[in-house]
Amino acid sequence: MVVLISHNCVAPLSGETPEHDNLYSINVDTVLHRLRYPRFLLHTKQHMGAVHECLLMELLEHGRARDAQCFEAAESKLPKKPKRNVLESAFQELVEGRFVERVPAGYQGVVDDDEGDVDMDGDGIDSSDRNKKTSSTSRSDLFHKNADDLWRVNSNEFNRRFRHVACAALVKEKVDESAGHLLITMLELSRVHEQSVNEERSTPVSEMEILNQIIKNPHEFGFDVEHAKVTLEKMANDTSELISVIDDDGHDVEHDVGDVGHDTIGVGQKTYCVNMRRIIDLIRMKEIEAVVRERFGGPACRIFRLLIMKRNLEQKQIAEMAMIPVKDTRELLYKLLKAEYVQIQEVARTSDHAPSRTFYLWRVDLLRVVEQVGRELYRATSNLRARLIHELSSEKETLMLLERAQDKTTVPLTSGQRANLVRMRQIATTLESSVQRLDELICFFAVW
Repeated sequence: MVVLISHNCVAPLSGETPEHDNLYSINVDTVLHRLRYPRFLLHTKQHMGAVHECLLMELLEHGRARDAQCFEAAESKLPKKPKRNVLESAFQELVEGRFVERVPAGYQGVVDDDEGDVDMDGDGIDSSDRNKKTSSTSRSDLFHKNADDLWRVNSNEFNRRFRHVACAALVKEKVDESAGHLLITMLELSRVHEQSVNEERSTPVSEMEILNQIIKNPHEFGFDVEHAKVTLEKMANDTSELISVIDDDGHDVEHDVGDVGHDTIGVGQKTYCVNMRRIIDLIRMKEIEAVVRERFGGPACRIFRLLIMKRNLEQKQIAEMAMIPVKDTRELLYKLLKAEYVQIQEVARTSDHAPSRTFYLWRVDLLRVVEQVGRELYRATSNLRARLIHELSSEKETLMLLERAQDKTTVPLTSGQRANLVRMRQIATTLESSVQRLDELICFFAVW
């Protein structure tokens, strides 16, 4: 139990409980986020550096730790021992970027190395308040006055940034590259105001704030202010409703295509809001259609799209509108029904519900389809993990060879041993990469 608490997988429940009785709850999200740890480390290394990655790795390995413990681990693991001020600066950047947060009060169960007891004491301060104060805390206050604070990785911040990158990638695909660049800029400006990972809309951002970012970093964007204004209008006019123009009261501004910016908030003072829920829905639809096409073929995907557009249709109508023979249409519909991608509804014309006097309407309940795809993704991830564990357990000899290969003082491997080692590495790489790909999709089917 102590280990689970230390790794943030279990939390003690606060409140009144019977005497000598402790209550605990499982943090399912934290358990599932463990599959995402490699992405956390890769993102940190690419955007911040190797020192930041090493500090984060220590927190992921132990679940939670004090800053001094992270510094000692970084000094021992990095090939070139960094100075203390470099480590403190890197850790402070992780805190200010919300990648790392203080362990909430009452949730600080950790084994003390000296006494072996569980430290469950709290200071009564809400964790959100403590983490808000951290952004304005000086380095001396962060590492000296609060030396006993426990820190942990903030998985929600990584998930938020992954979602933002995916939203920008979709906009880049639907509109153009400059639109994707502007969207990620808008999300970065509003990120500090987001309270949860699955917010439906971003905080409104003024046009001047966006243009100022282009003026400050012209080489990063590769286009000028005028092109940015045109692109913002193009996104606002897009029928996909990627972004919205917001008035002073926080409501969407209704406008005709081509009239964005006129009679709204004034030239240069328009305010935009990113419709993240809408973009996530588009990502989901894209992935669902890909799944239907892969499992059931192109004609089935055409039927699926038709039912989303037209809602309730009879089998004969579907065959005519999708231009597919009635027999094939019937087979595809029942395959989709068995997989729970479509539903059928009976509309009886008489009270006896006779089949000859009953309409059978086919439709798609998109919310149920999203849940079904989410279940399939979790099931596939579980199967891949089980296969990986089976392969590793059945190849204990190969793993021993791998350890020998890393030790240059041992006897060289034979050609057969090398071939077996290469095969095992290929299997492990393929399975692990497949798990990571599925986890990227789970990010979109596990929210809202």
